[in-house]
Amino acid sequence: MAEPTGIGTGRDGADPGVQSVQQALSLLFDQAPMGYMALKEDGRVLEINDAAATLFAVARERLLGQPLTKHVAPWHQDRLRSYLRDVCAIIDRSEWLRHVLDLRPEGPDAPPRRVRLYSRPYPSAVHGWCLTVLVDSSAEARAESARRESELLQQAVLDALSAMIAVIDPAGRITAVNEAWRRFARENGGSLELEAGVGLDYLQTCRDALVTDADELADRAREGIGAVLAGERSEFVLEYPCHSANRQRWFLMTVTPLGSGRVGAVVAHVDISERVRMEQEARVHREEAAHAARLSSVTVLAASLVHELSQPLAAVNLFGESVATLARSDPLDRPRLLAAADELREQVARAVGILDGLRRFMRRGELQTEPCALEERIEQAMGLVGPLARRKRVRISLEHGDESIPVKVNPLQIEQVLVNLLCNAIEAIDRGDCKTRRVHIRAEILDGEARVTVTDTGPGFSPEWLARVFDVFETEKESGMGMGLAVSRTIVEAHGGRLWAESGPEGGALLTFTLPVHRPEGER
Repeated sequence: MAEPTGIGTGRDGADPGVQSVQQALSLLFDQAPMGYMALKEDGRVLEINDAAATLFAVARERLLGQPLTKHVAPWHQDRLRSYLRDVCAIIDRSEWLRHVLDLRPEGPDAPPRRVRLYSRPYPSAVHGWCLTVLVDSSAEARAESARRESELLQQAVLDALSAMIAVIDPAGRITAVNEAWRRFARENGGSLELEAGVGLDYLQTCRDALVTDADELADRAREGIGAVLAGERSEFVLEYPCHSANRQRWFLMTVTPLGSGRVGAVVAHVDISERVRMEQEARVHREEAAHAARLSSVTVLAASLVHELSQPLAAVNLFGESVATLARSDPLDRPRLLAAADELREQVARAVGILDGLRRFMRRGELQTEPCALEERIEQAMGLVGPLARRKRVRISLEHGDESIPVKVNPLQIEQVLVNLLCNAIEAIDRGDCKTRRVHIRAEILDGEARVTVTDTGPGFSPEWLARVFDVFETEKESGMGMGLAVSRTIVEAHGGRLWAESGPEGGALLTFTLPVHRPEGER
């Protein structure tokens, strides 16, 4: 190890033992696996060992006396000069300053090289040079670069998605968002904090964004997200409205675990407004078709209802005359007058009940569903078709267990399905001039579903007719429109059920439909 220029006082009279130690130190300096340098304040290399020269990929002799900045990446040259000035100006000469340098690439395809410098001024030398230790950190730099590139790629993938994405940690804090999230915040008057997203409490952010039923939806979101983060659920899905003064919108939120051993979750918000509007339009069109089908059913029931009404109206006329006669009698027979008035009121109530049932059946149905007992809807439908059944001399019976069958449906639409099935059965028996004239309804819960089966003693289905029985405008009736069964199937499927037809095992027709059983939240 040669002494740097301008340093030392000569060693000619040195003790042999001291010379031996110096030689050992020189050998250690030259052969050490770590890089060592002595640098002037202006960056010139006073001394350098082989390990350091290897880091620069330059021969040791070519580095001595040359500015180190020639071998440093251009963007770090000024920083190196400033660093060396700071080192040489240190008052506490035992202090080491740290610095990071990118070295000049060996070629266009050469991998990046980076070193860490630890420097301090030489304690006993003339002011203006320092001792430096070099550590190769290229591998760390490459790993850091790869990590940054991976993060940029992940962000680019997130930004390319049309859904609004937020990545959250186990505490529910947002760690990343995508461009769709930021754009939604900008376009909807969100704060800069909401636009940036990172660091925010996601659940509070979600709660602030919800407009309708915010507390309920936020509670459901919190429970669902918590279950995903705890590993209790593999996915959580929630549809929610997010309306503004000028626009109605709906979103679908999906929460899934991060996976790959990392704890956290990805929350995606997809705008489903168009789908919801189309579903609403489809429900309106479906109800229009159902209303038309109900009016068609009324034409079937009309003659029987007129006959059914004629009885209470004739009785009303009779008891009205009796009341008038008794009121003019002298002396007044008060008990008989009151009895006639009661009979009159009873017959009026009977007629009003028939008309109310018909009017309710004919009105345009509401689109909302409500919890109800399925057997009650069946009994209501039986009441509507009762006059037709009596006129056609067909007996209708209902069989169901002791327990109620809970469903959540649009009552009017389900009654319409039942009226259609019963009217078809009654008319099939009448057209076939069948000797046995019976329609049987069985209602039950089977395999977790509510099931209703209507069987009749009519002529049944031919194989050709069974294949197209649910087609629109297909009918065996002379005055039918061919819409009843098609609309009935649409109604049942819209409620999450199925409707199908079969030939009965002993003849006749067998039509069955199912509906989901409704269980209140606390009973599930």
